[in-house]
Amino acid sequence: MPGVGKVNCTNFELDTSTVEREKTRRTRLYYTALTANLAFFSCGASLSWTSPTLPQLQSEQSWLKGVDNEVASLIASFLMLGAAVGPVVAGLLLNNVGRKKTLISSTALHLFSWIVLGFAASAEVIYLARFIQGVAVAIVFTAVPMYVGEIAERTMRAALASSSEVFLALGYMLEYSIGPYVGYTILIFVSSIMPLVTFILFFCIPESPHFMLAKGNKNKAMKDLRWLRGNVSVTAAKREIAMIQASLEQGLHSGQQSKFQELIGSPGCVKALYLSCGLMLLQQFSGINVVLFYAQPIFMKTGASLSPSVSAMIVGAVQLISACITPALVKRFGFKTPLAFSALGMCLAQGILGMYFFFEDLKYDMQFWGWLPVTSLMLYIHVYCLGFGPLPWAFLGEIFPPNVKEFASGLCTSFSFFLAFLITKFFVNISDILGTYAAFWIFSGFCVFAFLFVLFLMPNTRGLSLPEIQDLLNGRPITRLDRIPEEAPVKNAGTNNLI
Repeated sequence: MPGVGKVNCTNFELDTSTVEREKTRRTRLYYTALTANLAFFSCGASLSWTSPTLPQLQSEQSWLKGVDNEVASLIASFLMLGAAVGPVVAGLLLNNVGRKKTLISSTALHLFSWIVLGFAASAEVIYLARFIQGVAVAIVFTAVPMYVGEIAERTMRAALASSSEVFLALGYMLEYSIGPYVGYTILIFVSSIMPLVTFILFFCIPESPHFMLAKGNKNKAMKDLRWLRGNVSVTAAKREIAMIQASLEQGLHSGQQSKFQELIGSPGCVKALYLSCGLMLLQQFSGINVVLFYAQPIFMKTGASLSPSVSAMIVGAVQLISACITPALVKRFGFKTPLAFSALGMCLAQGILGMYFFFEDLKYDMQFWGWLPVTSLMLYIHVYCLGFGPLPWAFLGEIFPPNVKEFASGLCTSFSFFLAFLITKFFVNISDILGTYAAFWIFSGFCVFAFLFVLFLMPNTRGLSLPEIQDLLNGRPITRLDRIPEEAPVKNAGTNNLI
């Protein structure tokens, strides 16, 4: 019969080409975003380094004498003090040298801080190294969400940004699993390997097309964008470039106003500011940095059946597993639902932990309940990683318009780490004055506020482009922008190479 057995080769070839291009497109974007997020591994190691190290420094065999609770709290909290200053450095770098060179600078600072720690001969030198480490951490927390938010397509932006928690958890796990079993110098050597690897890899990622356009280099912006999108056609790339350009030009109406005046002069920017700072405040007052910095000392206080080092490792493992779930969860539900669920879970976990310490202070026999602190912190870490860990930072990367993004991101990051400094520094003092249980109950109460904040104040930005988010915040009608058409890649366009 006529027509029987015929195959539509043209359609088959087109479909195959489309599939291959989509694979290339996603592979390049995943590679770039995950390489950028790799910087969070070093942050995780820096943040949790004190957990196994402080017990060693406070032991009788320590090479550093006179490390009492006050000195230990300063060693832990000086990182946060540096991190409160770091966003100022990040803002200057982001605006003047670009996202890529800013990330390279952060890894160089991380490496330098580990070298200083390795050769430290006094507590004062350790303070200095931790301060430098904090500056590096703040640069990462400011720059990476912004960079990933600018390079990612709208459908993958939230998931790629939330993957930062996976690398943070890997950094925590490194310190928790190796720190208790090796000496001070060896742990520093191991911790410095990843910053070196990241430093090298950062030279192999493209600059943000947003930054190149802002600096007037349209050709480089086009080249980097086409590489990130799997060599889409020139027409499709020009269309996205035009959208980015329109978004940038929207912020040029302010003339000679300062960045602060621009920030407080727009209703959308003011709303973005209080939403971001609110999430940062509630994230810090959930008690996360107390758990990370003092995980092993907390377990030493409980006298649990498991050793403190093993308990800390279990918490780190839970954090890693939970962080791997978060990107898929965010892709399915967006930001709001995971944040609300996270707040309720953290409230329960911190409340139970406070109750354990309350009954312990009343001299009840808690031997049977020795498993409860580990279980409570496992629950806390699990739900924290599903929401309030990565999502405030991912939200920060997409909520501000281009004209104030560097300044506003730096301001929110400084605010977050200054709060972290206060909480980390004075947790020991509050525990001594009011009791450890009171500190954890305070954290639990703030988690209730976190739930209400997310439920009633957080907008739903799921599936919106960056310009559409600004329409939402400013109360303007949202005009859905069409997606870039699926077109075959242009051959021999000279954009196959990254550099």
